[in-house]
Amino acid sequence: MSEESQSSVTGKVRAFYEEMPFNYYSTTETAARRISQNPLQSYPDLDLLLRGETLGHVLEIGCGAGWAANSIALNYGHPVTAVDMTEKAIARAAEVSRLIGCANPPTFVHSDLFAFRSPDRFSLVLSIGVLHHTFDCRKAFNHVCGFVAVDGYLFVGLYHLPGRRAFLKMFHEILESDGEEAAFRRFAALNPGSQDDDHLRSWFRDQVLHPQETQHTLQEVLGWLDENGMVLVSTSINGYDEVEDRDALIDLEAAYETLSENRNRRENSFFPGFFTVLARRS
Repeated sequence: MSEESQSSVTGKVRAFYEEMPFNYYSTTETAARRISQNPLQSYPDLDLLLRGETLGHVLEIGCGAGWAANSIALNYGHPVTAVDMTEKAIARAAEVSRLIGCANPPTFVHSDLFAFRSPDRFSLVLSIGVLHHTFDCRKAFNHVCGFVAVDGYLFVGLYHLPGRRAFLKMFHEILESDGEEAAFRRFAALNPGSQDDDHLRSWFRDQVLHPQETQHTLQEVLGWLDENGMVLVSTSINGYDEVEDRDALIDLEAAYETLSENRNRRENSFFPGFFTVLARRS
């Protein structure tokens, strides 16, 4: 991809999030209440790691409105540096941080992912739902890995190729036949517990209307980890169980397309096709 094309993709993604960042609540008070409930507990391997006493400085790439960075600072007490490309997201993240009153609040940095540099290396680097929105996910992954210290950890969340197909097909059909608002109503039906319209809209935009996304497999990511001297610790693909056989994991992820079809169309359950990996630098 040419530099002009790369710049065009980055510009479109930045404009998209300046309009409405991901995980954006209608008020800072609502965001603060959610952070106090610790949304990171939905990732049991990450939660366990963050509760360890030996973990040091954390770096988040693509922090958005600060839900993860502020959760780490408030609920686990680790120092956090959080980076995002959009001013609106950074401003909201900092505003929420002031409201929740962390003893050691995150340091928020306004920077493009590829432009960010640091002389430090971090005991944990996380990037949740970000790298697949860049012009080159593999290049972004390699760049992020460069910030992981020796014996440090990497936690990444990406769109899953088999698991994403049925979800995207369903919503593209609705968008083409009935339009955006019909698609949003369908999205709301998959998320009946949502009580904040702005937050739900930010998820819908991110999941359904994003101008740039790629999808990936665990098999692909395992290759990236190998290239960067990283070892897989756990993954959502097998429900965060112990990793004993990489080939078995690859076989397991092939079933995710059928799983997504069943969840989204038959069970009316939100299943966007997303997976996480936790790895360690060996």
